[in-house]
Amino acid sequence: MVTAQCVRAQISTAPALSWDEFVSEYFDHSISQDNEVRSDDEIEWLENLAQHPLQINRSTREDLMALPFLNTAQVDSLLSYRDKKYGICSLGELQLISGWDYYSRRYFSLFVRFDSLYVAPREADHFHAVRLCHKMVIGRHELETRLDVPFYQRQGYKTLDHPTATNHYLGNPLNHIVRYRYQYKKEIAYGLTMAKDAGEPVCKQGFYPYDYLSGYFMCRPRNKSWSFVLGDYEINDRLGLFFGRDYFAGREQIVRSQSFRSMHFRPHTSGNEYRFFRGGAFAWQRRNWQILGFVSYRKMDARWSESADTVRSLQTTGLHRTISEIERRRSLGVWVGGGHVGWNSTRFGIGLNGYYTRFASTIFPERRYYNAYYFRGTQAGGVALSSYYRHRRFEWQGEVALDHKLHWAMIHTAQIQFAARLSAHIQYRQFTPRFVSMYGNSIQQNGRVANEQGVLLGIRYLPKPKWELTAYADFFQFPKPTYRSILDHAKGLELNIRSRSPLTYRSILNVRYRMKCRQQTISGYKRLEYRQTHRFQLGAVWTWKRFELHSQMDGTYACRQSGKTSKGAMCSVRTKWKPSRHFQLKNFLGYHWTDDYEAAVYVYEPQMLHAGAFSSFAYHGMRAVALADYSITNKLTLSCRISSTYLLNRDRISSGINEIDSPWKNDMSVQLRWII
Repeated sequence: MVTAQCVRAQISTAPALSWDEFVSEYFDHSISQDNEVRSDDEIEWLENLAQHPLQINRSTREDLMALPFLNTAQVDSLLSYRDKKYGICSLGELQLISGWDYYSRRYFSLFVRFDSLYVAPREADHFHAVRLCHKMVIGRHELETRLDVPFYQRQGYKTLDHPTATNHYLGNPLNHIVRYRYQYKKEIAYGLTMAKDAGEPVCKQGFYPYDYLSGYFMCRPRNKSWSFVLGDYEINDRLGLFFGRDYFAGREQIVRSQSFRSMHFRPHTSGNEYRFFRGGAFAWQRRNWQILGFVSYRKMDARWSESADTVRSLQTTGLHRTISEIERRRSLGVWVGGGHVGWNSTRFGIGLNGYYTRFASTIFPERRYYNAYYFRGTQAGGVALSSYYRHRRFEWQGEVALDHKLHWAMIHTAQIQFAARLSAHIQYRQFTPRFVSMYGNSIQQNGRVANEQGVLLGIRYLPKPKWELTAYADFFQFPKPTYRSILDHAKGLELNIRSRSPLTYRSILNVRYRMKCRQQTISGYKRLEYRQTHRFQLGAVWTWKRFELHSQMDGTYACRQSGKTSKGAMCSVRTKWKPSRHFQLKNFLGYHWTDDYEAAVYVYEPQMLHAGAFSSFAYHGMRAVALADYSITNKLTLSCRISSTYLLNRDRISSGINEIDSPWKNDMSVQLRWII
C-alpha cells in the first residue's frame, strides 16, 4: 500500500492576511441607505468560518462552496487536483491549480488549515467509529461573554417629570451578550445565545432573564445523505427572490465570482433578532438529487392599528427599551413552511422552490403613495423555478418566481471568461410592482424585492497576476412610486471602479471610486430631481512579521439638481502589533470633517469577535480606538476595547431620547472567551 506523505519543513501554512485585512478588502466600506451590503450578522457568519478553518484535505464540495469568494470552477479544480495528488500540503500548491488567482488564494488562506493528509480507508473506518453520544461532548466547546459600558448618559435614561410610553428607557445602559457554541468537526453543532441591548430591562417585563434567547442543534453525519437543524436557523438561496442571498459583498462579488448553490440552511448564530426562522429544517441529498423542507413558528414584533385589529407594520430592530417597544414585542404569530426539490450536476441544474406563510392577524399598512402595492392580508406564498448551466468559459443562472396572486419576478445572470485574466458579467432583473416576497433579499436597489427593473454590467481584469481591476455599472428604474420618489419611472445609476495592486512585497494599494445617481422627490414638490453621491477611497496596507499598518483616505461629495451640495472626508490609520502569540494590540485613529449626514464616511475599525464591522462618521471630529487581546492560557482569552469620539463643531451627539448632552462619546467593552 502506498500512502501519500508531505515534507512540512519550511513550508508556510500561515494565513496570508488577517481577519481585519479580509473585511476591509472584501467588503465595501460605504454602507448605503438601501442596505446593499450584507449586515453584521452575515459578516459574523464568515467570522465563525475563519475561527473554525476547514481541513483542506477533508473538506467536501459543499464546505468549499460556502466560501463566497470562490466560484464553481475554482472549487471543482481544487477537488480534482486534491484527488490526483492525494492531498494538498501548503498554500503554495494552490498556484498549481488552474483558475486560482492571487486574491482567491489570499482570501482562501484565512479559512483553511493544512494539518491533515489523505485519509486511508482503514483510517476512515476508524474515524467513523465514534458513537453519536461521544460526538455530542468530545468536540470543541466555546463560552463567550461581552459587556459594553458607556461613559455617558443618553436622554432616555434621565428621570423625567412627565414620563410617557416613548420618552424613557426602562433598563440600564449596559449591553451584555453570552454565547455558548459546541462543534464536533462538521457533524454536530449546537449553541445558545442570550443578549441584552442597552436600555432593555433584566428579569422583568417578560424577560427571562434577557430579551433575546436563541438556540439551535444541527446534525450532518459524515457520509450520510441527510441532515437537519432544530431551533433557530436561516434559509438562503443563491439569487434570493424568496429567501436570503449568498452574495455577501454585494455587486462587486457578482463581478468577481459566480457559483451555483441551491437552497440550503444554516444555524442562526448571530444576535440579529429578526432575520431567522424558528422550528426545524431537513435536507436529503443523494447523487444529483436534493430535497429540503422546513417549518417555522415564531412571534414577531408588530405595530398595531389604534383599534388593535390589524397590523400596520412589522418591527425589525429587535430593540425593546421603552414601554411602546415592549408592548409591540412578540405580538404577532407567524407560521412559515416551504421546501426545495432540485437536480444538480457539474454542468446543469434545475430546482423548484416554494414557501407559504400565514399571519395570526391581518397585515394592513396605512395607505401611502409608496406602499400602494405592499402586502395586505393574512396569507402569502409563492413558487420559483431556478436553473443554471455551465459550458467551458460560459456560465448562466436564473430564477423566475410567482407569488400567491401570480405576480412575477425574475433575475438572470451570465458570466463569460474571455481569457484567464479577463471576465465579464451581465445581470438582468425585473420585479413587478405587485410581487410579494416576505423574506426575499436579492441584488436590488429598492428596499424590497418588488417594483424594480435593472441591468448590471461588470468586468474583471488582471493586467498582472497581482493587479486586479474590477468595475460595474448598475442601471435601474422603479415603475411605480417608492419611498424616495413620488412619481413613476424614477431612474438611477450606480458605478463602481476599483484597483488593487501590490506596491512592494509587503504592501498593497487599494483605490476605489463609487458613484450613485438616483431620482428622488424634491422636498415640498411633486417633482423629481437627480441626487448624486460620489465616494473616493485611497488605502495602503504594509505588513511586517509582527506589525501591520493600514492608512486610508476617504472622500464624499453629494449634490442635487436643486443646488444643495455636501462634502466630507476622513483620514485614518489602523495598526496591529503582535509581539507574542499571547498578546496583540490594535489601534485606530481618524479625523473626519463632513457637512452633514449625506456626506458621511464609512470606515472599518478594530472590533471584538462577533461585534460588527463598519462605523459611520459625520460632522467634524476625531475618533480613537484601542483593542488589546491577551491569552491568559491556551484556552482562555481576555479582550478589552476602549473607544472615544469627540465632535469639534457640535455640543451634542444624536437627538431625541438617544441624545448625549456632550461632544464626547466614550465606551469600553470587555470580552472573555473560554475554549475547551
